[in-house]
Amino acid sequence: MKIDVFAHICPPKFIDAFTKKGVKWEKISGTGAPTGGPALWDMDKRLEVMDRYEDYVQLLVPSNEVMEVCYGPEDTPELARILNDEIAEIIGKYPRRFVGAVATLPFNNVDAALEEIDRTINELGFKGILLHTPIFVHQEGRSPALGPDFENMKAVDLPEFEPIFESMAKHKKPIWLHPVGYGATPVYSGEKRGRYQIAHILGWPIESALAMSRIVCSGILAKFPDLKIVTHHCGSGIIPAMEGRIDFDYDKYRMIGTLKWDGPGEVDPFRDRRPIDCFRSFYADTALYGGPSGLECGHSFFGAERIVFGTDFPFDSANGDRFIEKTIDAVHRMKISDGDKELIFKGNARRILHLDT
Repeated sequence: MKIDVFAHICPPKFIDAFTKKGVKWEKISGTGAPTGGPALWDMDKRLEVMDRYEDYVQLLVPSNEVMEVCYGPEDTPELARILNDEIAEIIGKYPRRFVGAVATLPFNNVDAALEEIDRTINELGFKGILLHTPIFVHQEGRSPALGPDFENMKAVDLPEFEPIFESMAKHKKPIWLHPVGYGATPVYSGEKRGRYQIAHILGWPIESALAMSRIVCSGILAKFPDLKIVTHHCGSGIIPAMEGRIDFDYDKYRMIGTLKWDGPGEVDPFRDRRPIDCFRSFYADTALYGGPSGLECGHSFFGAERIVFGTDFPFDSANGDRFIEKTIDAVHRMKISDGDKELIFKGNARRILHLDT
């Protein structure tokens, strides 16, 4: 069996609800529909693609159309409930194809987000939550056609979001960390952010690496050591490759005093652990779109028991078919034991999601 733990979905009832509140999809995607192709919202198309792969199942993860970009805290809680309820309906209809889901939350309304965590886990049986990074704040009167407001995006480690990490630690459920921001890449004078698509191709992995660093350095993992966080694109692809630099530089700047924790309530996260060992606490998926070398680097860094099979379905040019095929092939081509491959394909997901499948 292959359990795809990073398979995106954006079902039609949510699309309708989102649109009825005043923002059309073309305002944020440029296509008149969510990006990703029909398999993102059309269940027949999704199942058609899935049927091409024997013993392949998915964990449903909300897509990267972020509510907070377009709507304020009075609207996002309702939209989150609609999306989560619709995903729960889909799982109920196709229990053999979908092993569960992670919840979307209204991160611009933390109180409502905490309520939705309890509801989706306790009542709907969801396996965790999705955390987009950075977190955007919609400014009243700002046109969604302008896209994300980079002047007002927030980092995931701000104190206002700590109750969410605390809640997930208490529930003993994982967090799926997904980049959306573009903000990690610089915009040079006189240029637009989209030049050469660098902000997407390289900017998103950079954003993931920054988020992982802030979660580590802020002490979130030190406060909640049993918290599980599943990172996209194999731990950003950057963290594993920069292992030596990360460990040396964090240690160096800490020792010379330019990296310190002396504010109220701050705790040095590296007091009892090497910096790089803190980064090994994350889980990483296999969504590198093919090629075993990056996966082998991630496997070497995180270890066999912290790599989970994920494809980023269906964000390719073939309704997800290309990503599934290439990711399966890449895992098979990795120079690791068959036992480690089994852990990646299904064993680790079974363990962290508490699956009987």
